[in-house]
Amino acid sequence: MTGLELSERVIERAGDDPALLPSQQYYKPQEALACINQAQRLFVLISLCLETTANMQLTGDPFYRALTFFPDWIVPLRFRLPGGAKLKPSRLRDLAALDTQWTNRAGTPIRYTHSGFDLLGFYKQDSSIVTVTYARSPAELIFTAEPEIPEEYQPALIEGAIPIMRAKEGQQEWQKTLPMWGRFMESARQCAEAVRARNLEQGLDRIPVEIRRFDMSAVLKKKASK
Repeated sequence: MTGLELSERVIERAGDDPALLPSQQYYKPQEALACINQAQRLFVLISLCLETTANMQLTGDPFYRALTFFPDWIVPLRFRLPGGAKLKPSRLRDLAALDTQWTNRAGTPIRYTHSGFDLLGFYKQDSSIVTVTYARSPAELIFTAEPEIPEEYQPALIEGAIPIMRAKEGQQEWQKTLPMWGRFMESARQCAEAVRARNLEQGLDRIPVEIRRFDMSAVLKKKASK
């Protein structure tokens, strides 16, 4: 489905008529599309279902910001040297325990560390070109394009967009959409489990978060108490 088709379905299921002129609609097509984009970004963040591989030029420094190289960055999945050797993922404290001078150690990189959202560190440091496979965010969906997530999960974007769009109506109306939100999260969970199995099989360094045991009721209770 294209962004336009998804927007029309979101507007229709929210109780409006997509055939009306935008000036006559309570929910505007652009508003629906924006909510679909929010739902797709969340879906990808949960499932890590989109990935890409690219080269990264190191300059001999120990630290880099991934977003300066890759604007669609989410998390690293694997680093390799030109010959194919894989860099071992490590925590900052692991590197400090391994070598107290690790930030000044010249040589071909053998380990990397990832902290926060996009801070990358390499041990050792030189001007190598490394190949990184990383989970990426989706491109902004427009009316004439299709979502980037797998086709079988695209209808879930409707379920996710409606609660986001109807939040402006207040808590009572928003709570009516919670079953839709539950179905959206269930689709994201199913996709994440498929990606998790694939990443484990391929030996990638990062797998999607586990949301099977996530207690959404605790979040909703906290929201309702405000």
